[in-house]
Amino acid sequence: MKWGSILLLCMLVLTSASCNKEADPVDQPQNKPAPEILLTKGETKVSSTGNLIAFEFLEMITREEVISGKKENVMISPLSLNLAMAMAWNGATGNTKDQIKEALGFVGDTDQDINSFFKKMTDALPEADALSKILIANSVWYDKPFPVKPSFLQTNRDWFNAATYDLDFGNTQESLNAINSWCSQKTNGMIEKILDKISENEVMFLINALYFKAPWKDKFDPSKTAPMTFTLENGESINVPAMSGDITVNYFYGSKFNSATLPFGNGAFKMTLIVPGEGMDIQKIYSEIGSPGTWDNIVNSKQSSKLKVYLPKFKFGYKIEFNDMLKSLGITDAFNENATFGGIADFPPGDLRISKVLQKTAIEINEEGGEASAVTSVGFDVTSAGPGKEFRANKPFLFIIWEQSTGTILFAGKVENPTKSSLG
Repeated sequence: MKWGSILLLCMLVLTSASCNKEADPVDQPQNKPAPEILLTKGETKVSSTGNLIAFEFLEMITREEVISGKKENVMISPLSLNLAMAMAWNGATGNTKDQIKEALGFVGDTDQDINSFFKKMTDALPEADALSKILIANSVWYDKPFPVKPSFLQTNRDWFNAATYDLDFGNTQESLNAINSWCSQKTNGMIEKILDKISENEVMFLINALYFKAPWKDKFDPSKTAPMTFTLENGESINVPAMSGDITVNYFYGSKFNSATLPFGNGAFKMTLIVPGEGMDIQKIYSEIGSPGTWDNIVNSKQSSKLKVYLPKFKFGYKIEFNDMLKSLGITDAFNENATFGGIADFPPGDLRISKVLQKTAIEINEEGGEASAVTSVGFDVTSAGPGKEFRANKPFLFIIWEQSTGTILFAGKVENPTKSSLG
C-alpha cells in the first residue's frame, strides 16, 4: 500500500429487509404501549436540528432538480447521516470539530452529552416497539498498518457499541468479502455488497447498520387495493395501485398542505404523509414544513379522526452525494487543506480530510407496512383548516418516518411517481 495518499472511508448502512431471512416481529405474543424515550434538553436540540436538516436537504435536492429538469422519487435518512457524521466527528479536532458540531446542532453540549445521545438512540430505538424490528450495529474495519489511535477505536466501542476488525487490505478480495458479508448479515440480505473494491489509498471503514421493518398498526386490506388517478407535477395523469381503508389518523389541514400520520406497530414509529394544497407543489412547501413551528405542529397534533385514506404503493431507490449540502451548513474545513482529524491518526493538518459523503436509500410501502434502507459513506483522504371525509395522496407528496417520543426522523422523502421502482 502506498502511504503517500491515505483514504479513510466511514460507511453507514441503514436498512430493512425485503429478503426476509429472520422471523417477523409481528409474531410477538402481545403488543405493549410505546415507551417514551426521555431526552435531556441538549439531546432534544440535537434531534430537532437533525430533523430540520432533512427538510433543508430535500429543498436543496428539489432545487437542483428544477435546474436539471429531471424530477424523481427521493429519500434521505437524516438519522443515518447524523450517525455517520457523529462517528467521524469523534475523530475531528480544532475548528473542523467545531464546524461539524455546530452544523449538527451540538453547540453547547459536551462530548459526553453528544455521544450519550447517540448511544441512547442506539439502545432505545430497538426496544421501542415489540411489533417492529429495529437492529442497529456498528463496526470499524481498518488496514493493519494504518496507525489508528486506540482511543478512537475505544470511543466507538463505548458509545456506538462498535465491533473492531483489523484486516490486510493488501488482500483485497478477502477484505471485501469480510466487510460485505457483515453488511449482508446485519441487513438481512437486502444490502449484499457495500464495496466493489478497496483502493490502495483506503485504510479504514466505519460501518453502521440499522435494520427497520414495521407493520401498520391498522393494515390495509389487499383486496381493496385498486387503481387510482395520480396527477404528476407536469399535469399528466396516470393510474397507480393505491391502498385504501378507513383508518384513524392524526391530521393537520391547512391552505398550503394537508397531512395525515399513520402509526406502525404499537405507535412508537409513524409515517406522516404531506400533500400540497391547491396551487402549491412540493418545492413551495419545504420552507413551510422545515420551520420548527410547523413540523412541531404536525408531530404534536392531537386532532384525530377516522378518514378514508388512499395511499399509493411505492418502492424505489435513490443515491446522493452530500458534500455541497454539508458545506452549505458550514462544514467546510473537513473537506479541504484545513481539515484536522487528529483524533483518528497523527497526520499534519489537511492531510486527512473528508473526500465524499454519499448515501443510497431504498423504501417499500405496501398493505402490510413499511421497509426502508440507507447506506451512507463518509470518506477521508490526505490529498485533497379541518379534516374532510378522506385523505388522498393523489399527486406528488412527502413522507416522513419518525419516532413518536423524541420526534427523531429516520427517513424523509418525496414521491414524484409511485410507479417508478428501482432499488438498484
